[in-house]
Amino acid sequence: MSQSLRRCRNCAKPCSGLLVSYQLSLALSGRPSHMDRSSPDFIKPMLAESGEAFDSDKHLFEIKWDGIRAMAYVEQGVYRLMSRRGVDVTERYPEFEPLRSLPSGCVLDGEIVVLDADGKPSFRSVLSRAQARTKLRFRHLSQATAADFIAFDLLYLDYNELIRKPLRDRRESMLERIAPKLGEHMAVSDGVIGPGRSFFDESLARDLEGIVAKRLNSRYFPGKRSDAWIKVRKSSSALCAILGFVDKGDDFESLIIATEDDGELHCVGRVGTGFDAALREPLNDLLRDGRCDAPLVPCDEKGTWVMPGLYCVVRYLECTRDGIFREPVFEKLITD
Repeated sequence: MSQSLRRCRNCAKPCSGLLVSYQLSLALSGRPSHMDRSSPDFIKPMLAESGEAFDSDKHLFEIKWDGIRAMAYVEQGVYRLMSRRGVDVTERYPEFEPLRSLPSGCVLDGEIVVLDADGKPSFRSVLSRAQARTKLRFRHLSQATAADFIAFDLLYLDYNELIRKPLRDRRESMLERIAPKLGEHMAVSDGVIGPGRSFFDESLARDLEGIVAKRLNSRYFPGKRSDAWIKVRKSSSALCAILGFVDKGDDFESLIIATEDDGELHCVGRVGTGFDAALREPLNDLLRDGRCDAPLVPCDEKGTWVMPGLYCVVRYLECTRDGIFREPVFEKLITD
């Protein structure tokens, strides 16, 4: 092997034999060649558990960006953007073209957001970007309502896996190797260590969604929900009338609910989470015993309607412009 290397160094023309010999030696030694290395096709993003605000010098507290989760994969000057569910969304965001200049073999976890005139993430705007379907529309929206990619974790660098390393080390690598190379419409998420409660209060004062607390010594858990990450979000609660339910045979799938606004009852959508096993059976009986032909108030939802008299308390993130509760969670049942 060494003789082959010496001959090639002294040769005036490129020697393909050198490349073959080099790759063969790597294969025999068990070391991967650069050409054999590649980024993972897809990594399921790590998920956070819900909790309350707290202080800790063992946690990093970051803003919870109100957008769409995405992973950026960069390899040999080519980049891919993958959604949380593994859908390739690269073409939808041409403004992220500078990602191709990042180090080859890196994988970033982050959030795609669209900022409003006040610099706050607008979920409605980012949703309109995600729902675009044509290349012409992608290009138009990238100029009319440009998105930003906020990176908050680094899972691979130079084709080396960082998933098992602690968050503290992953962030250090991201700040040193990735942050200086990010272009327009891209940034690394900032945060604080220690005062989580005041950081959360400040996020509410700025009308942001909330914060995420991340344990500094924790590894990354692909596709798993872990208490190493805790999301703390603003929320509101409302007393709701149960208009009906979506039936799935011997159980209900969700409740169709309405709440009062300016003295009138309006349908605010459906709630399908927050029910414990002990409640489902008696609630099913109440729903089925109270069935009727029409809802108490006009409603665009499709379902089985019930007579007035059933109420519940629902926690939700916000009420959309269309008057629908976003991310509703059932809290308790109230009956007349």
